[in-house]
Amino acid sequence: MIYLLLAAGLFMGWSLGSNDACTFGTAVATRVVRYRTAVIIIAVFVIVGAFTLGPNNIGKLAELATSNEVMASSDSVHSAIENGTVAELRFKSGLKAAIIFICAGLTVFGINFLKFPVSSNQAITGAIIGWGLFYADYSNPDVLSTNLPKIGAFVATWVLNPLIAGIVSFILVGTVGKFLEKRLSTLGSYDMLIKTGYIIAIVLGSLSIGINSSANVTALYFDYAYSETGVAANLLTSPVLTAGIGGIAIALGVLTYSKKVMMTVGGNIANISQMDGFLVIIAMALTVVIMGNVLGIPVSNTQATVGAVLGAGLTRGAKQVNFGVLKSIGIAWVASPTIAGLLAYAVAFFTQSFFG
Repeated sequence: MIYLLLAAGLFMGWSLGSNDACTFGTAVATRVVRYRTAVIIIAVFVIVGAFTLGPNNIGKLAELATSNEVMASSDSVHSAIENGTVAELRFKSGLKAAIIFICAGLTVFGINFLKFPVSSNQAITGAIIGWGLFYADYSNPDVLSTNLPKIGAFVATWVLNPLIAGIVSFILVGTVGKFLEKRLSTLGSYDMLIKTGYIIAIVLGSLSIGINSSANVTALYFDYAYSETGVAANLLTSPVLTAGIGGIAIALGVLTYSKKVMMTVGGNIANISQMDGFLVIIAMALTVVIMGNVLGIPVSNTQATVGAVLGAGLTRGAKQVNFGVLKSIGIAWVASPTIAGLLAYAVAFFTQSFFG
């Protein structure tokens, strides 16, 4: 039964996939790549990225979860081994992870239903902090000194990620538009060239989602103390399998429920050309990979894409940008961690007699 708790993580992955496929909305909205073709490519390479380099991004999210009393610390595992309560600790760790993912997944699904892109990373982080505000003693200076830098790093990415993507996109689109686009558009093979470019960009972007986001789906089920204790006090002990399961869940979301948000991001934020849409995907992928490697934190592909679309639109003037849609997306970004955090806090309140 304990492995049924993993289903909550899979639901989170499905929600994340249905949301993060919007990263490639420009390819579909500009009608260069068919929707069905796009989602198949995305699903395949998300899984490839998850199994190959996805394990590298599990650490930071797990640290935040441990400091907010979601994941069991090494001391808790050692204590459980001494007291013979490993099975109980294992069940409670899995149940807490499931609660966090259900709260975050419901939040992402609800906002996706309204056709707005949202950061799954924000929702998960919000749910973890909401749980910690009930169970972790934030009045303790030691707890604050552990949690605040981690929370600050995550929040900083929510600002820097779309900002940097917007700047990268603005430079790329502006440079290509000025020096190359007109020359390329006169080529007889332009249509094939732009389609090939999009497919390559989708492959690279999908790899970045698998590498970056698979950790969001299953990191809370991973047991860091296993290699030290030799005792499994959580559901998953292999980092490759942990990230791989997350990648598969994301791929299922891409294949089944991604079109609504994909079209919102690809067609409703700004008026952009086919070439611009291709460069938007490149800007997103560059930003996510760079920030993920520099900060070691899973960052939002969705936020990077929205920032990149805005940057591309601004190269043609502010009138080409739909600031009404951007305002709604901004509200959704604020609502995501807030709602997920409130849900997790409420569950923590009603389950305190069980978790203590």
